[in-house]
Amino acid sequence: MISLPTLYFGYLIIIISIIGFGYLSSKVLSLRLSLGELGLSGILFMTILSYVTNLFVAHGFIHNFIFLAIGLFAFFFVFKKKLFRKKIKLILSISSVLFIGILMYKTHDDFFYYHLPYTVSLIEFKKIFGVGNLEHGFRTPSSIFYFNSLFYLPILEKSLINSGAVYFLIFSNILLIQKIFNQLKNKRHNFILVLSLFSLLFINTIFYRLAEHGTDRSALILIFILVIYYLEGTNRKLSIINFKHYYQKILVTILLIVSLKSFYLIYIIFILILFFNFRKIIFEGNFFKKIFFQKVSYYFIIGTTIFIFTILSNTGCLIYPASFTCIESFSWSIPKKEVIEMKTWYELWSKAGASPTYRVDDVEFYLSGLNWFPNWVENHFFNKISDFLLSLFLIVIISSVFLMKFKKVKFKKRNFYLLYTAILLLLLEWFLNHPALRYGGFALIALSIFVPLSIFIERRLNLNFKLKKKITFLIFLSFAIFSFKNIDRILKESDKYKYNPMINAHFFINNDNDYFNGLFLKAEKKRDIDGKNFYIVLNKNLIKKIQLNK
Repeated sequence: MISLPTLYFGYLIIIISIIGFGYLSSKVLSLRLSLGELGLSGILFMTILSYVTNLFVAHGFIHNFIFLAIGLFAFFFVFKKKLFRKKIKLILSISSVLFIGILMYKTHDDFFYYHLPYTVSLIEFKKIFGVGNLEHGFRTPSSIFYFNSLFYLPILEKSLINSGAVYFLIFSNILLIQKIFNQLKNKRHNFILVLSLFSLLFINTIFYRLAEHGTDRSALILIFILVIYYLEGTNRKLSIINFKHYYQKILVTILLIVSLKSFYLIYIIFILILFFNFRKIIFEGNFFKKIFFQKVSYYFIIGTTIFIFTILSNTGCLIYPASFTCIESFSWSIPKKEVIEMKTWYELWSKAGASPTYRVDDVEFYLSGLNWFPNWVENHFFNKISDFLLSLFLIVIISSVFLMKFKKVKFKKRNFYLLYTAILLLLLEWFLNHPALRYGGFALIALSIFVPLSIFIERRLNLNFKLKKKITFLIFLSFAIFSFKNIDRILKESDKYKYNPMINAHFFINNDNDYFNGLFLKAEKKRDIDGKNFYIVLNKNLIKKIQLNK
């Protein structure tokens, strides 16, 4: 049993360590970061180091204790700064409100399927090649598993190894709140202020249930931040020095997004449109080398290489399930035929052609053209996307009532067309290939509404002395909704599962789960049939590497 104070103390220790690693990364990479950015940079730095250390050692108690202790030590250098000490209340207040999100009995639907087993594999053993042969869930590794594996600690044990998503949420909130109030302080009453507010309200009210975050929603939160960064830069006259700082933030954010799921490599398109927008700064005046040949560029290349290497070592593919990137000559490689079948399955599932209880008969016909569309509308649009759109419009309507006045104010034209075109193209790609909200739909649909609406509201902002109070009220309202929805969830879990976080705050876990035994049998069968060099056996909650003779 884990008491509530013990869980909260461990939770705060991790937050402090993340800030410490953010400080270290800012020094190593020469980055100038706000508090929220410091936290997100710390998450990325810890994650990359987690990948590297797992090549040599398992993430057991000793490794993780030393690892987090380094972050705690680095934190004291941050704490010595007077400016930072003033922000302690902000960190404590936001983290305390969001703490309720990790009090859960029921975890994500895929948690026992592959989230927990993959994380346990990192805790029990150093890097294992070919783990994708064990189960197809192991073929799509996410950086959040490597991040979570660092939270297996003495006393706490596994109680926080599902908590990674909350730290993304905490520091994204801090980043957006700081951005909003800096805009107000500097009297920049523009569309960036409105877009930041919309994004904050969205993530706190739509993404309130942390058990549903999985490997997707943290990346979706970062996409909002990425778009804000991009628009902020393209609507200001940047010097070469300011552009370098701007470029660094964009690159770090994209790297963190890509690490969470290889699918999000498609968002590298933002780097291309960034180059196009700032081509004069980049290619004139011989600034090319000063911008690109810097530490953060190498960091991006090294980080991306590590993430791709992990997929390759798990599956034999550089990007799974893109079959053209697969190399079948490795002893652990998954056959291309099987990779193609899994790609078809992912597409079928996202287009409502399959679920845990049914599957369409003629898969090829269903996926050709738009044959899937009527069934998708019936089974996915109603009521998942329709409910989401309703929540989205409530955010828009309530915010607009608070922020707008009818009289139009003249503002200069905004540079957003290229970015907005990219958002619409990504939205089209999402709809045609994988139209499930979790695969990018949440962020793309919301941003396709928020970006033009923010520019529209900018011209009608009610710039009276109450604007700051109204915005503050909306932010508090979003935290209240987050809290009330989670309290309601906990009460329901209490009725259904007898969950009482005051007695035991640990999420549900059964070490004798039949799923582990099922994986064990699959791995044993692989050994008998294939006779390759080695496979992985998962026996209950342990992962063992076995040598097999041909």
